[in-house]
Formats: sequence, C-alpha cells, structure tokens
Amino acid sequence: MEVDSIIQKLRELLRIEEKEQERKWFNASISFKTLREEGAIIYPVKINNKSFGYNDFPVIQVSFHLRGGINSQLYKGGMPIALFNTTDNEICNGQLLSIEDRTAEILLYTEDFPDWIYASTIGIKRLPDNRTFQAMHGVLNRIAKQENKFIYHLFERFHKITGNQEEILQSENQYIENQYRNLNEFQLAALKKSQQLPSVQIIHGPPGTGKTTTLVAIIQALREQGKTVIASAPSNAAIDHLAKQLIKQGLKVLRLGNTAKVNEDIWQHTPEGILSQEEYNKPLKKLRIRADEFRKLAHQYKRNFGRDEREQRKLLQKEAHALREEIQSLSKYYLSSYFEKADVILGTPIGLMDDLMKDKKFDIAILDEAGQCIEPLAWLLLEKANHCILAGDHLQLPPTIISEEATLGGLNISILERAIQAGIPSDLLGIQYRMTPEIAEFSSRYFYEGKLKSVAPSNPDSLIFYDTAGAGFDEKKDENSQSTYNPEEILIIAEHLDNWKTPGDSVVFISPYTAQVELAKEQLQQIAVSTIDSFQGQEADIIIVSLVRSNPEGKIGFLSDYRRMNVALTRAKSKLIVIGDSTTITSDSFYKQFVSYTEEIGAYHSVFELMY
Repeated sequence: MEVDSIIQKLRELLRIEEKEQERKWFNASISFKTLREEGAIIYPVKINNKSFGYNDFPVIQVSFHLRGGINSQLYKGGMPIALFNTTDNEICNGQLLSIEDRTAEILLYTEDFPDWIYASTIGIKRLPDNRTFQAMHGVLNRIAKQENKFIYHLFERFHKITGNQEEILQSENQYIENQYRNLNEFQLAALKKSQQLPSVQIIHGPPGTGKTTTLVAIIQALREQGKTVIASAPSNAAIDHLAKQLIKQGLKVLRLGNTAKVNEDIWQHTPEGILSQEEYNKPLKKLRIRADEFRKLAHQYKRNFGRDEREQRKLLQKEAHALREEIQSLSKYYLSSYFEKADVILGTPIGLMDDLMKDKKFDIAILDEAGQCIEPLAWLLLEKANHCILAGDHLQLPPTIISEEATLGGLNISILERAIQAGIPSDLLGIQYRMTPEIAEFSSRYFYEGKLKSVAPSNPDSLIFYDTAGAGFDEKKDENSQSTYNPEEILIIAEHLDNWKTPGDSVVFISPYTAQVELAKEQLQQIAVSTIDSFQGQEADIIIVSLVRSNPEGKIGFLSDYRRMNVALTRAKSKLIVIGDSTTITSDSFYKQFVSYTEEIGAYHSVFELMY
C-alpha cells in the first residue's frame, strides 16, 4: 500500500471516529433530561470564584453534585466545553482546565464574564473536539504533500514501504558510563544509543523498569551535547510526571498546554507561572489592574440602559480590550525570551500547538507513553524534529477509540505498536524495581518472554488470588449503564480490608467495570478507587483487583483484553489481591494460565477461607 492510500485510510478512520463521538455525545435528538442522567451535561453548577488567568482570559471555579461522580471518559482536563444558561438560551464556549467529583475550573473564550454568570440556571456541556481532529487531518495532509522529507520517509518506514535498515554503531562511551552510574545495564544501553542520534529509537519500558529515569538521563545527555529537545505524551499526567523528574535534576523546563492541576514545582515552569515571577509580573499587573477598572466601570451599565450609557459602556469596553491586547503582546515577548533559554519544551501534541512553537524546529522529539498515542496525533509531535524517540509499552492499554468501525480499521493501533510491527528494533528495559518477584513473574512470562528481572526481595504472601467459585457471587447488570457489577466481591473486600493493610500503606481498589467502581466508591470510602484504565501509569503499595465476572456461560467481556489485565496485575508494590470466579474466567486460556500460576506459587485460596 502506498503512502497516499494509507493516509487516505487514516483520514477516513478519523472522520468515522469524529462522527461517532458526535453521535454518542452530541446527538441533538437526545433530551436534556437523558443527557443530564448520563452525565453528559452537568447541571446545575454554582460559581464559587472568578478571576482573570493566563493571557487575561476569564476563569471560573464551579461546584456541582453528580450521583456516582464524574464520567472520566466524558470529561477530562483540556477538552472544549460550553457554559450555558437555560433561562435565556445563552452560551459561552471555553476549555475545561480541571475537573474532580464535585468541582471544576473553566477558562472562557471571551473578553469578560457574561452578564448571566451568577444565574441559578447555568450548566456545563461537552463540545466536539474539532480542533484536535483538524490538527490530525492537517499533519496527514502535510505528509502526503511531502512538505517534510524526514517525516515522509519515517512514515514510509513505519508502514513497511521502505526497509528499516539503519546502522547504529555501539561505541564505548566512558564519560557516559561514569556520569550516569545510577543507570542499570539496559538503561545505559538505551542512553548510549540515543547519543548516536538514530532517526528513530524505541525504548520499550514494561511496568516499573525506570522508563522515566532513562528519559531524564537521555534528555540531560542530549542537552550536554547542545541538542534541542521537545518532549510529549498523550496525557497531561504523563507529561507532568516527566517534567517533575526533569526539574529535580535542575533542567530548565517550559510546560505548555493545560496546566491547571499541576503541582507548585511544575506550575512555576508553565507560561502562567513564569509570568507570575516578579520581573515579568510587575508591569503585567499594572496593566491588569487598569483593564479590570475599565471592566468594572463598564459593568455598572446593566442591560436596560439608554443610548448615552450604551456608548459609554462601549468606550470603556474598548479601553479594556486595548489593554488586554497589550497584556497578551507583552506576555508573548517575555515567554519568547524564556523559551530560548529552556532545556526542554513539554506538552501534549495538541498543547504544543502554541503560538510560541510556530515554525520552531528541534533536534530530538521524545514521545512518552507512545503505546497510548494514536498515529495521526503522534505525527503532530514528530514533524517538529529531525530525530525521534518513542518510549512506552505496547503490551499495556492501547489508545481509547469510541467507534468500533474505526477500531476494526486500525485507528487504535498506537504509533509505538505501528513502529514495532514495522520491524524497527527496540531497547527493552529489563530490570523492574516496583514489584516483588511473585507479583511480576506472571506478566514477565506471558507478556515479556520471561525477560523481566526483579530487584525486590521475594515475598510468598505478596500475591493472593481469592477464588469465588461456588460461593454464589453472581454478577449483576446495571439497568442504566449496562455495566456489570458484583456486590459480593466488594462486600468481602470491605470485611477483610483491615487485615490486608498496615498503617501508612497506600491501598487502591481497581476494576475494569465502571458500575463496580461506582459501587466501590460508596462502600470502600477509606481507600482510593479507580478503573484500571484510569490507573495506568500509577502504583500503590497494595492493589485489590475485582474481576466481577461470574456466570454459568463463562462470558468474560472486558476481561478478554489481556493488555488491560497486564496493567491491573503490575500496579502493586508489596501486595496484589485478585478476586474472581475461576469457573467463569478459566474458560479463557490467559486466565487459566494465571490461576495455574497462583497454584504453582501457593497464592491460590478459596474465598470460603474468608467466609468461615
């Protein structure tokens, strides 16, 4: 298949996915009541605070109450939303900066707060993410036109149109070995390879193998060579984790994109944080105060006023607008000077579509969590550099795609998986530091050809599988969401939780089913609760996995995605407790092997041991 036809297919899959997202979440025929019940509309919301944020855009903090909490698939930081007023059918578009179970922070795409901001009939609704889809179509179009020869040839390699022979000479580098003694043999090999500047390098980092540590060392070494570096990931959480480690090593970081919920250390390296420094903030603050004064004067004139008052309000708004433009211009000037001094620029591929980045080219682009990044999104980053490093694990969760048709067409194949399928060699990080050998061994055998070595000491009690077969723990179906749940599994966990943990332990309950997670949030309030998908990339001392499925037919549904289970089974540092019905799950060979493994190491127990 030639480049043009591959790009045509990718663009068609993007159109299918965009259409499906609009059908699922923005269908005009669905009633307001239904959308509200499904959590697609958050209504009503109460304004708790308002201020002017970065570039003088209005920012509001709102609170609300949703039964069962926020649907994290529907609402994530960075997505486009609308603030609406049902009384007068008024709307104001914006961006969701951050959201939690009861609060959200929103940036409004307007010069001032709407007059109806304190109405009791306002709510939030999601908008289609047209900007992201337009950007992905744009980069595919540029590849088709061969505007960037490096990216065009890389695209050919990734799709097996040209071969993948690229000779990389492994040279002894005593300086690197002395400078980075904290790295193990696998991490050091990846670092040395990066110094040869291959056109593409893959770093395969299974759970707990120190992928971030390796990337930080690579970025440090590249900067010592005088190379310019841009780094990205498909999620804000992954970027912030990398940024935090880079800052710890004394590197000067510029973090672009959605930065509302970053910690203080990272916030200082965002545009907003940089502009709050005294040398920049002093002149900007004077302009903001003046702009605010004009806005307040303009607000004195309410909606029902005469011609003279209307003209006066217009003049005041014009003055505020002029000052706002001055604030934006001065902010851009200050940030441009900081940009030139930064060691590394970070952001999601969309977050990096910033005015500061216009026409900028880098020596190296690094994409972390590349196993969760769809191919068109990845090209937005890769076109900004002459060499690239893809880091991640294609054996954990793939990117989330809503459309079944687009998934069958291959849109959910990540850039990392695409590169590995094309035969581009990868550097495996083979020593894991997170888990005990008992916890790590099954995943190592099944997913990583038994190549993972464990550093932590052995602990025979660190893995337990409680088999609920014969106990009557039947699965149930939620009538509204159609998601599956198993109340008895949660009940047995609640009864024995105190016996499994010690003071100071971090404990997290995870399950692939949202209905089970919602029930657990109500009944296991003393510990953290999450879906497996949301917990990828994180860890805890104790992980409790609820498999939920228990039926005579042996149907396992979501559990058939083994990559999801790879994530679930590799989050625990000191204890992993898995609860499930062996009769149901062992109809599948993966779970049959897992249960056999627990029997082999003495980790298998019947749930009856907990009941009597």
